[in-house]
Amino acid sequence: MYLDIVMELLKGIGRFFLNPLLYVAIIFSILIGYRRVKGERKSFNIRIFWGWSETILMIKEGWLLGLVISIISIAVGLVVPIQFIVLSAAVGVICLLTFYYHLASAAYSLGIAFIILWYTYITDGSWHFLNWDVTSASMHVGMLVTIPVMIGLLLIAEGYLIKKNAAKLASPKILKTERGLPSVIYLAKRLWLLPIFFVLPSGAIQEYIPYWPQIPLGSDSFSLILVPFVIGFQQRSRKMLPVHFYPQLGKTIEMLGFLVLAEAIVAYFFPIMGIAAVCVAIVGRALISIIYSISERHGSYAVTPQDTGVMVAGVLPDSPAEAMGIQVGECIRKVNGIPVKTEDELYEALQINAAHCRLEVLDQDGEVRLRQHVIYRHDHFRIGLLVVR
Repeated sequence: MYLDIVMELLKGIGRFFLNPLLYVAIIFSILIGYRRVKGERKSFNIRIFWGWSETILMIKEGWLLGLVISIISIAVGLVVPIQFIVLSAAVGVICLLTFYYHLASAAYSLGIAFIILWYTYITDGSWHFLNWDVTSASMHVGMLVTIPVMIGLLLIAEGYLIKKNAAKLASPKILKTERGLPSVIYLAKRLWLLPIFFVLPSGAIQEYIPYWPQIPLGSDSFSLILVPFVIGFQQRSRKMLPVHFYPQLGKTIEMLGFLVLAEAIVAYFFPIMGIAAVCVAIVGRALISIIYSISERHGSYAVTPQDTGVMVAGVLPDSPAEAMGIQVGECIRKVNGIPVKTEDELYEALQINAAHCRLEVLDQDGEVRLRQHVIYRHDHFRIGLLVVR
């Protein structure tokens, strides 16, 4: 018994590296980092974050959530056919190839794969995709529960990742407003890789445990496969600062995930609700993207030149400005006791005392803060501040 389970685990892990979605995601994460650095150099003549940050964080931030979902998937026994895994991976690759990374959401990749199988089932169709035959038998009534459950769990994970991590690498870009004033927008493009175990029908694992799996899809033996599931995100922020906007967006997606998960639980007793859950996931995720995008297209910019001082558009990592706790969107009123209103005045005031810096900062709540820090020779000559020019 235990040897069979261990062998299936090892085989499932090996299949992880055969999935082309893994390598497509790595390539695109590198591309995202390259284009971000290129844009930052164009706006500020310096990169803010390392070009490999997206690739490293793609794995670092996603593996724990993948482990949690895998535990739930295996413990409950959420069985899905291999045809569904293949179709969802193919849809995921297509979504990434559009370069609209928010399309790489569980609502779309899993939802569209489910709709394809459901359509094949109701039309009694049959077709061949790569090395797999997709027929009406590929769809099982139990999938009206397992697929919505997975979509709900992954939407919750997507919302959590956006809420906690999307603002980290939000890249500032200087644009001209309709009045010709320089202002800043922020663009977050992220991919997260979640390694998730799925239970497949047929294999060496028998039904050793009573009532496992809960939804066997008509099979009495099972196997495991580790799937590289990719969650993508892309969203501009201009009216709200990234630290406020992206967590709000993430919470909304989390709420959608809980709604879909609740419908999936109801589908266990009323299977037709599974179709409704998938439709709610697809339509709901699309509406969230549209509503939040429209809300940020209008209104004033959060970071734009002010008469009271110099507006902070970005802070370089490991810089004196970061050590002093300077935040994006704050206004620097005085440097070493001298009022400043332009980037040149800021630089000149910093040169008065090259070894020590004192700042008077107006934060986002309108409160004045005093900050100071020792300046070393290797520090950035503007102490790591990127400002609106």
